Amino acid sequence: MFNVYEFFNKISSLNPRIRLDAGQPDIKVDERIIEEAVSSLKRGETGYTKTLGLDELREKIAEVEGVEKENVIVGNGSKILIASQILRAKRIGIISPHWQAYESIARAFGKEVKIFKTSLEEGWEPKIKRLNVDLLILNYPNNPTGKILPREKLKEILEIAEEGNVKVLADEIYSDITFKPFTPVRELYDNVVTIKGFSKLFSMTGFRLGYAIGQREDIKAMQKFLEVTTTCVPIFIQRAGVKALEIREGVKKRVVKIYEERVKLASRILKGFEFYEPDGAFYLFVKTGIDGLSFAEKLLEKGVSVFPGIAFGDYRDFIRISLVSSKLEEGLKIIKEVKLCASE
Repeated sequence: MFNVYEFFNKISSLNPRIRLDAGQPDIKVDERIIEEAVSSLKRGETGYTKTLGLDELREKIAEVEGVEKENVIVGNGSKILIASQILRAKRIGIISPHWQAYESIARAFGKEVKIFKTSLEEGWEPKIKRLNVDLLILNYPNNPTGKILPREKLKEILEIAEEGNVKVLADEIYSDITFKPFTPVRELYDNVVTIKGFSKLFSMTGFRLGYAIGQREDIKAMQKFLEVTTTCVPIFIQRAGVKALEIREGVKKRVVKIYEERVKLASRILKGFEFYEPDGAFYLFVKTGIDGLSFAEKLLEKGVSVFPGIAFGDYRDFIRISLVSSKLEEGLKIIKEVKLCASE
């Protein structure tokens, strides 16, 4: 399996001028969020706290999500919460292209993995007739394609999951960055754990703050996992999370507009490339027509970094472009130039 983290380290060591590789938003964290974290530190809130999370943060998440506080747990980033669910399962179903961490975690835990491959030609929609797994991971809006499943298609997959008593892990980290209607899995399905966080909408990647929504027995199981691993999220980080949710609507309006404009810009500049115009998130998964890893390495020589398609499954002639740079337009034009040169 291609190691995207090794490739990321290679990119970082070369320090390219235009970084369009990782899902690291360039939009600055709102100053009010930072001020809240600093104020908490100055108040001396530097000790341990409850594994479940601060009551204030869980209550605010519950209010935003329309659930009860008892159905919410806070974690040190979303990945640890995802790992807690993969650990409990035996066979993991992953719809591809996919974030590599799902597969890496599953294999590290010695789990069986079943990949459901989708294609650009079919609009990245999965054709599933039978699951034969006990945990299905759904990630919409999708990383790397930006695809949102239509409600009826989602319903169709969930009906199959229900027939097999399959638990669903809904990674909805990008659900606040959408340009088309989005249906949360929990609106249609009860046997689901939803994972969300603060990294993408609020650009709080380094804060490592995520949360899960689930049935009380799922929350208790995650609590036990966190008790023996990470213990708790720092209080000052959680205070920043409360502030983020207080200003969420304003941030969301501004951020979604920025990414929607960037998608339009990328679609215009990369006209002639094959890709699905994203319904959400901030990525373009672009078909290159040549080996994606070679294409990514040629771009690195020009000072532009992207991830090759093989970082997201068996997609060797693709690259993923993150629309996360103030130099995005210049970077996209270089991508187009390299493609033209490669085609000659």
